Amino acid sequence: MRQAGRILKPYRELRQQHGSLLKLFKTPELAAEITLMPIDLLGVDAAILFTDLVTPLEALGCELTYAPGPVFAHPIRSAADINGLRNPVPEDDLAYVLEAAHLVRNALPSAVPLIGYAGGPFTLATWLVEGSHAKDFPAFRRMIHSDPALAHRLLDLLTDLASRFLRAQIEAGAQAVQIFDTSIGLLSPAQFNEFALPYVRRVCRSLAALNAPIIYFPLAGAQNLSSFGRVGAHVLSLDWRINLDAAYGLFGDTMPLQGNLDPCALYGSEASIAKAAQHILKQSRGRPHIFNLGHGVYPDTPCEKVKLLVDVVHQFAQT
Repeated sequence: MRQAGRILKPYRELRQQHGSLLKLFKTPELAAEITLMPIDLLGVDAAILFTDLVTPLEALGCELTYAPGPVFAHPIRSAADINGLRNPVPEDDLAYVLEAAHLVRNALPSAVPLIGYAGGPFTLATWLVEGSHAKDFPAFRRMIHSDPALAHRLLDLLTDLASRFLRAQIEAGAQAVQIFDTSIGLLSPAQFNEFALPYVRRVCRSLAALNAPIIYFPLAGAQNLSSFGRVGAHVLSLDWRINLDAAYGLFGDTMPLQGNLDPCALYGSEASIAKAAQHILKQSRGRPHIFNLGHGVYPDTPCEKVKLLVDVVHQFAQT
């Protein structure tokens, strides 16, 4: 469960003590400690590296702050802006992320996998061009209409960056990686086929020789569901808007699915949480499936409800 650590008291104490979110990301010992918290305190089955979707973008030379979410001082809007970007080397420019991965891998039991992650090229582009979070990310969507060649040039650059960053995480100890395409729901099928599919497929192909499972998470992208099997990932992660039966009907049992409990279900009663989780578990019984939320944990989610969910899933697996 991505962002599960932020609901935990020890994380909030670290955040208060150190103040800056960037300091937590950039201090390997702290990032490793936070990565391990959900394993130790919630009993989840895998660790997800504590970093951020936009982390590699700072290595391009883009000044980044958090207020409270990511804000880039100078959004990338022109050919001159792209010309001014650096060509980062993850082993040097993102060494703090890789060191955190080393520390976590060495601390985890051998049976508990570490999952690394990065944003998909399209999603990275929406953040870099917009400069911060915005409803519907209109700045990059304007670019794909007004100057598609420039958009493709940026996507090409970000594809190489995401590929190298994920490769470096695998080499640093991540046994699997997830590609988060949280802006992909903005695209029509035709736009997805032009501005997303070729690039995320290239990321997957670049990692093939490393034999690490790749999970693809396209948020709010139901209109493009039939295309997700062409991405080249080993697992498709679904948000709560997509019915698992419909997805299995489309892909059969050839595509393992991950998900897809609505994170807001965790605000419900113990009985309603158990019922919602068991519904998904029954839908996927006998099929390749990784139980998870349909997106990240919200910061005010009651910790005891998340622990309850983990226990429900574990108990079901024993039946």
